[in-house]
Amino acid sequence: MGNKTLRNYVICGLILLSLAFFPLFANNFIIRFGTDILMFAIMASAWNIIGGYTGYASFGNVVFFGIGAYITAVLMEKAGLNFAFAFIAAGMGSAIFAVIIGLPVLRLRGHYFAIATLGVAEAMKALVQNLDITEGNSGIYLPMLDLSVKGQYYFFFYVMLGTLVATLVVTYLVLNAKFGYSLIAIREDEDSANAIGINATYAKTLAFALSGLFTGLAGSVYAYQQAFIKPGPVFTVGSTLKMIVMAVFGGIGSLFGPLLGAVSIEVISEILSNYFLVAHTLFFGALVILSIVFIPKGITDILTQKKIGLVYFLQNIRKNRI
Repeated sequence: MGNKTLRNYVICGLILLSLAFFPLFANNFIIRFGTDILMFAIMASAWNIIGGYTGYASFGNVVFFGIGAYITAVLMEKAGLNFAFAFIAAGMGSAIFAVIIGLPVLRLRGHYFAIATLGVAEAMKALVQNLDITEGNSGIYLPMLDLSVKGQYYFFFYVMLGTLVATLVVTYLVLNAKFGYSLIAIREDEDSANAIGINATYAKTLAFALSGLFTGLAGSVYAYQQAFIKPGPVFTVGSTLKMIVMAVFGGIGSLFGPLLGAVSIEVISEILSNYFLVAHTLFFGALVILSIVFIPKGITDILTQKKIGLVYFLQNIRKNRI
């Protein structure tokens, strides 16, 4: 690891560490907003494992979020188990489901894989809507957290922060192991990766499982925080699109890119919704399009390479034009 890369990791690590003190100086609204940012940072980072490093753009990752949420709700409400057990079960259940569906759908590539994962998410949503144990479209209530209002805000913020740190640490360890290089080889040329002895099926499935694991954990915390969930909100395709946009905006295929993207997108979205209520979606969509055209490698590329200016943007347009 070069000195420059090490410095970047240290800076980002210090930023994450400073977040531990963030709730102590913020009101409830800001803490809740910060918790939402952390949740999307987890989801974007988890998507980045399969979409950024492996090169398989999943459009159905929200299925793991929904499964994690419903496993938590069912175990806590129906079985009477505590959140710690439900939290672990939600992550493991989502990972197992990722393996089950990954074995067939990861045989597909490109837009065929994207459509297949989208179909899986919609099929799971329909299934949950018709199961008695999930109480269908009526939704399911979870036990309330027995803490003060301020204590609840602290609890969910720190659980989300811990989950994000775990996601980034595991991703870092994966990238710096032989397995991580296998994923990158698959992304660059899967046929060549197979030719040199890489077990692409195993690598892709494990990457999908890791993506499902952390997305499911985020869904678990979300369900307990909301204390009530329905199939629509936790299985909405918009959540997948949002995590993809965040990963791309921050820097796809980079460790801290999805985190930077989540912070940037959520803050910009909040500002636009407050000051441009009617045209919020229009402004937001234009921003995303412009960022993809002018900085396809995300804001991480600007920060790490310290490249900015007209020449830099024109080079990106020429290099990435269709």
